[in-house]
Amino acid sequence: MISFLGLDFQSERVNTLALGRDLSVGGRASAAIAGGVEEAGTGILSIPSAEWLRAGGFALQELYSKLPLDSRKIWGIGLSGPDGWVALDPDFEPLSDVRLVPGSRILDDLRQWLSENPRMENRVALVLSPKDFFRFRMCGSMATDATSVCSMDLFCPQRCDWDRKKLAAAGLPEKWFPPVFRSSGPTGRLNKDGMRQCGLPGSLWFVAGATSRMAAMIPSGDLRSKKIWAPDDGQAPVYAIGHKRDHPDPVVPEGYLLCSSAINDHLVLLSKEKDPADPAAPETRVEIENSSYTVLDTTTTLADSELGAAVLAAFGSGLFNSWDRYYTLLARKEPAEEIRDPDLPDR
Repeated sequence: MISFLGLDFQSERVNTLALGRDLSVGGRASAAIAGGVEEAGTGILSIPSAEWLRAGGFALQELYSKLPLDSRKIWGIGLSGPDGWVALDPDFEPLSDVRLVPGSRILDDLRQWLSENPRMENRVALVLSPKDFFRFRMCGSMATDATSVCSMDLFCPQRCDWDRKKLAAAGLPEKWFPPVFRSSGPTGRLNKDGMRQCGLPGSLWFVAGATSRMAAMIPSGDLRSKKIWAPDDGQAPVYAIGHKRDHPDPVVPEGYLLCSSAINDHLVLLSKEKDPADPAAPETRVEIENSSYTVLDTTTTLADSELGAAVLAAFGSGLFNSWDRYYTLLARKEPAEEIRDPDLPDR
């Protein structure tokens, strides 16, 4: 049976699973990420780049060792991860730690780091998101996805690319930033070094993936519907607008970002900040409806990000070529059918 792997990075742990073509979960594995240091009063976490790579590779090794033999025919891997960045020099060695930056403040943090390290600026050759850094080291591909560009508030929805005007205004060269792909787009194959570090056979594909929040929304319900996700864990709410053809010039309420969802050609509105003390869903609904949008449903449930990442790998393979087919099959599955590793902590 063909399997698709989903790999999700978080601040303290990386989680991975294997998804079958019938959407059954064949196994899970996890690895701790050590060495993270939070900068006082900022919420920004700095993690050694070598530890970031080690944890991702170890989680994939653990997963592969647990898979039944008939599930070890793997097409590829989908990635998801937190908002953040890492800068590389012309030899593609890290100039900074992996920096996890919450609250759509990535661009501000990058500019502050450059101002505090003026000698480093001339040495910067590439800036990648945390998950894209892992892909680059495992397969050598310089790539990112639209949801990661959105998280930096640098997305141009008309071209599905970096917003060149915003880059110029921020004084950031375009050449620092990798090409943008749709979330399910294949971006490169696992190379020999990657195979050795991940313990995986063959040259598996990596798809572009998505931010953890966008990946988690995919298996939570039809992302094309006019729905608000308002998580109760302090994350900012997200509203799924629907197909971009229905909104040729969408209104963006104050305090929101217009973002690409992980579903091709669909858009979402992402709240920049959220006060965890305030109930989000009712307030968000009023804000959205006052901006001429229609809300059909509100939910606070998000699925596992690594599950959504694996779904994107399945779409990248061509196994699924219709979101209608996927959501029809998803409706037949029960969460209880998933296989959970008893050694993993509940999330």
